[in-house]
Amino acid sequence: MRVLIVASSNREVNEFINKLTFVHQIESNYRNYKLGDLNIDVLVAGYGSVFTAYQLTRALNMINYDLAINIGLAGSFDHFLEQGFVVNVVQDQFADLGVEFKSKLYTLAEEELMNENEFPFAEGKLNSLGNFEIDEVESLIPVKGITVNTLYSDPKWIKLMRDKFSPEIETMNGAAFFYVCLSEKVPFLQIRSVSHFVEIKRIENWNIPIALKNLSGSLLSVLDELRMD
Repeated sequence: MRVLIVASSNREVNEFINKLTFVHQIESNYRNYKLGDLNIDVLVAGYGSVFTAYQLTRALNMINYDLAINIGLAGSFDHFLEQGFVVNVVQDQFADLGVEFKSKLYTLAEEELMNENEFPFAEGKLNSLGNFEIDEVESLIPVKGITVNTLYSDPKWIKLMRDKFSPEIETMNGAAFFYVCLSEKVPFLQIRSVSHFVEIKRIENWNIPIALKNLSGSLLSVLDELRMD
């Protein structure tokens, strides 16, 4: 089985790759590892939808994968989703792709610039394909995400996002990952760990170490379930 792990940065993969056996470098940001009988490629795609879409599409056209997994940190809109919680993103959408007018945000579909049900969208949203009967994934809290290219700390903008989309988490590339995998018909999962709350930016309130530790542990549990040896 060949699995692709996609992350925005090296720090999101550094902890779990220490548990893998390095095989070879595919490209500068793209490496191959083994975990038992699993063939695992790790792609560090960069932050933002454009970088993720390009790097992921390129990888999927180079190699056929049985499963792609997007991992990384996330901001939480819901204080029930505490720092360190690992979640399964089951729905995502591009939140800052649209038109702002008179302090209101309109999606491309609302502006009739796209069909909200044109594949791979369903009512303007991108949906996961399921949990693939992986116990670790089944145990994670299912959440709805939004994807933005800018992390906003303006309370007015945060309220606009919350009121418009009712999201539970925020990332910078989740929807791009969903879009490419759905378009290329590659099975996929998006697993995120909460590092902070979406609020006026206070970096001292972020807990990146616990988020990375829990994310790594959850991902390794998923990979262990996929092993056949």
